[in-house]
Amino acid sequence: MAKVTQLKPVAGKAAANSLPRPIEKVRDRYLSLASSYLEDMLDGADDTLYDLAEKETDSERERYFDAMRELRVQRAGLVASLKQAMQHKFATLGHSDEQAVSLENAKFDLDSLTLVNEEDLETSVALDNMARRARNGCVEQLKVLCHRLEYLFESKAEITERNNPLEPRELVDAFNQGLEKLSLDIKARLIILKLFEREVMAETGFMVSEANKVLVDAGVLPDMKSAPIAPARKPGNRSLASSQTSSSGSTMGNNDQMFGLLQELLVTMRGMQGGGAPAGGGAPGGDINAAMAVMQNGVPYLNGAPVANAASVHQVSSDDLMGVLNRLQRVERSLSETDGEKANLKEDLSELLDSEHGEAIHALDQADDDVINLVSLLFDFILDDEGLPSEIKALIGRLQIPLLKVAITDKTFFSNDNHEARLLLNMLARAGNQWDPQQGIQDDLYQRINHAVHRIIDDFEDDASLFATLLDEFQRFFDSQSSRSERVEQRVREAEEGKARAELARQEVVAVLDKRMAGRQLPDVVVRLLRQGWQQVLYLTWLREGADSAAWQQQVKVVDGVVWSVLPHRDQAALEKLKALSPKLLKTLHSGLGQISYDEAEAKQLLIKFRDVHQQLLKGLETERVAVEPEMPAPQPQAQEEAVLPENHFLVKKAGQLSPGQWIEIVDGDEPRRAKLAANIRAGVKMVFTNRRGIKVEEFSAYTLAVALHEGTVKLIEEGALFDRALEAVIGDLRRMQANVQH
Repeated sequence: MAKVTQLKPVAGKAAANSLPRPIEKVRDRYLSLASSYLEDMLDGADDTLYDLAEKETDSERERYFDAMRELRVQRAGLVASLKQAMQHKFATLGHSDEQAVSLENAKFDLDSLTLVNEEDLETSVALDNMARRARNGCVEQLKVLCHRLEYLFESKAEITERNNPLEPRELVDAFNQGLEKLSLDIKARLIILKLFEREVMAETGFMVSEANKVLVDAGVLPDMKSAPIAPARKPGNRSLASSQTSSSGSTMGNNDQMFGLLQELLVTMRGMQGGGAPAGGGAPGGDINAAMAVMQNGVPYLNGAPVANAASVHQVSSDDLMGVLNRLQRVERSLSETDGEKANLKEDLSELLDSEHGEAIHALDQADDDVINLVSLLFDFILDDEGLPSEIKALIGRLQIPLLKVAITDKTFFSNDNHEARLLLNMLARAGNQWDPQQGIQDDLYQRINHAVHRIIDDFEDDASLFATLLDEFQRFFDSQSSRSERVEQRVREAEEGKARAELARQEVVAVLDKRMAGRQLPDVVVRLLRQGWQQVLYLTWLREGADSAAWQQQVKVVDGVVWSVLPHRDQAALEKLKALSPKLLKTLHSGLGQISYDEAEAKQLLIKFRDVHQQLLKGLETERVAVEPEMPAPQPQAQEEAVLPENHFLVKKAGQLSPGQWIEIVDGDEPRRAKLAANIRAGVKMVFTNRRGIKVEEFSAYTLAVALHEGTVKLIEEGALFDRALEAVIGDLRRMQANVQH
């Protein structure tokens, strides 16, 4: 028998025959459908983007036309990219377990943990929502499909939501890989994603059903109507003993790598807190009611030392802890708005445990203790955040117990940027940043935040879907509010930009005339003709055509010609030139004044007198003249001692570069006001701020805003995701603490 050598596929490429034949048929059918739906979407994208462009202002319209051009040029590449990405996902089917393990064991670099870019976050949320909505419509079909695929692999590979190429999330990711290569701004990108959801993702259920049909036709479990039920498993229902195998809790099934790293950082803080404990352990003296021990390897530790009399220790399992937190949450319902802000959660836990189990040393699981410490540190940051009004901080502070319960049952809470509880917290904080205390607590935005917080306090037990429901409700409300204010804000912006443009046009026209007339002796009729009549022609031309237009340049030359024509001329060549130029100037001036509907009688009188001046000059006669003063006064140099900041100060540059949408807090007496930058005109020459409803409330230049920032009468409000900023701050503090101890 001839020796057969098996060829191994090149890294990154699947071998052509690496999949069972039925799965190849599924792949081909799926790719055919997906690419067909994408082609249909791209066919209609032009019309959709054009309709949207028609509704926008000139300044916004260009982004849609750019998106249309980009989609036309990159159309073939976008379709090819989707097919290539999906082919790769199919090629790795059955070999994904190793990848999954490698991802779970991947090392997180704490130094690289930075805030997510706002646009990236917005795109990520859109992608996750698309995938989730699509999956909700085909959950059962996917379960059946996964079982059939596992059957084809003879149960040697587990097909799950994480590695099934027909999962909606995989299709979303494949499309986004191609979309990221296009030069699109965030608004156009989100519109195209919405089109993809409507035209392609809406067909996900049919595509999965077709995949099942292909397998049935191939004889793969044709009689199966529903997938076998997996063994029941209750997340978070762990015994105390099973969670004590490691002081870091790294062996827990619902743990994740990020939480493990956070626990490693907490080791330093534990040591600092327990540094003063007696070496021999024993019952602590003093405030025994607040004593909370921690179980490490089956041994209770208090203040860093083992408890001598372990029999006196009451072990609190995770389930027991959740029960106590539920009771504390019910107590929270009866508190006033500011009660409990910065409360000592461990003292409250200890007191409640004492009342239920008698005064004893209560020992928490190490992982649960770490979660409590982390959530407490996060809320310390949140309640110290200067960007949030104190009234909003008081509301958000009441979510500490519910979010602690979420983190205890789901350790991915710390690493999953798209966790519903985190997204809701970030959304409430973002809205709270925009609430102005001067509007009072009866304001609809405050009331909506208050409603969401109390729904969680009143209704949340262990079903995290409540956060998703509230997030969806609040998002719709907030988007509606933002849409209304944006329309008002747009009108304010257009009006202010119009006024600024008109002022700039006036300055440019005055500068042109001053440069050619100021300091000269000219006939009075010429001064009136240019400053009263032709100045309006120049002004309207600048507004309509711009300073670079041929019409503007031609009309400036008319000014040059008029001024030259009335200068004293002695030599014969100049007089001959004037004789030829005079009728041309009169005709041009008459036409220009007529185009702007200048008073006909006034224009006729000025032009007759202007012609008379030319005739006098041609006869060698002197004409009456007046000294022309500049219309625009020269700027007075500011005394150096009066300048609060130099013009090149970094705050001046920073203020001039602020983008519309930046929120500020204006310290105005006892009640600070909040305003949003609606228009930054000419890089800081004029900066218009509106309130949350789009009404203009303040105006600065880049310099005056920089001075206000320098003096503290204005503060920039950081709108980045609150939870992410809090987590980053906590990590930074723990790392600095660790570095100080090591040195």
